Amino acid sequence: MIIKKFYGRTVEEAIKNVKENLGEDASLLLVQKVKKKGLLGFFGATEIEVTAAKDISFEVQERVTTSYKGDTGIDPPALSKIKRLLTEEEVDNDIISTVISSYIEATGGNQIKLKELDTNILISIIKGLIKTDRNQNYTGKTRAIFIGPPGVGKTTTILKLASYYSAEENKNVAIISTDIYRSGAIEQLKIYGKILNIPVETVFNVREFEKVIHKFKSMDIVFIDSAGRSKRDKEYVELLRKFIYTIPIQGLKIYLVISATDNFTYIKEIYENYKILYPNSLIISKLDEAVTLGNLVNLPVYTNLPIGYITDGQNIPGNIELAKSEKLAELIVKRNVISE
Repeated sequence: MIIKKFYGRTVEEAIKNVKENLGEDASLLLVQKVKKKGLLGFFGATEIEVTAAKDISFEVQERVTTSYKGDTGIDPPALSKIKRLLTEEEVDNDIISTVISSYIEATGGNQIKLKELDTNILISIIKGLIKTDRNQNYTGKTRAIFIGPPGVGKTTTILKLASYYSAEENKNVAIISTDIYRSGAIEQLKIYGKILNIPVETVFNVREFEKVIHKFKSMDIVFIDSAGRSKRDKEYVELLRKFIYTIPIQGLKIYLVISATDNFTYIKEIYENYKILYPNSLIISKLDEAVTLGNLVNLPVYTNLPIGYITDGQNIPGNIELAKSEKLAELIVKRNVISE
């Protein structure tokens, strides 16, 4: 019997390492998030740890794999329900395997415990996979740029946050638009800027952007809107990189805004295009329009980025809140369980 631990930035990457080293028939015993070893671990950096086995003994096999099927040759009811529930929510298959393995581990593979789904255990497991960014207090001077594809609600999200921090937190807020492609977005910002008494500037190049950033240096918060361009528009992503380089790194937040309504394959392409800008937090928008909620767990696992905010409507102010992992896990699980 060979039992080894493998590591990766994401579940997908760690499982790929397992298959490359132990083969396709290796068994997953445990999947969990752990602190990185070495210096990075002191700064809260985490990675995925997968414990896997090859040619395992009957005792371990009985606990890990036959506990799926039991004597009947079919999945126990709890595992069948987990698989169906998460598949319906379009959770990634590798993540479903991780959740099932963790559920077996949590129940000790006990056939009696696997007859009925314990939603508290399931929520706890999914909660552990959803990384959230609770550090959204905007203490000190904050410069936040919002990047992402067209139609995900970057401009609306900025206005939600700007109105809240200006009116409720009494912060000095300004907005910069680099979206020179959509006159409607600029006009929307200017209208709300007048209503909220927030200065709004539009820039057309890096030199103008640098001047406006300096102009707003006394502001508590500066929100920066960017154009939504095709995921294949490498030139615009490079322009965004130049914009970001002119922003002081202290207090810099780079939000990748993703719509909950988009399919996971498309979202992965989006992330691969924008990751060179080193986003440090996610905003998942349009939760109210989403038919499935799998991206609430797919996104943080695949990108290894925390979710900062979620939005669920068009109201300004309103329809935005800090992401909380337990609440998001409950959204995925309970609406399916209740509807049965």
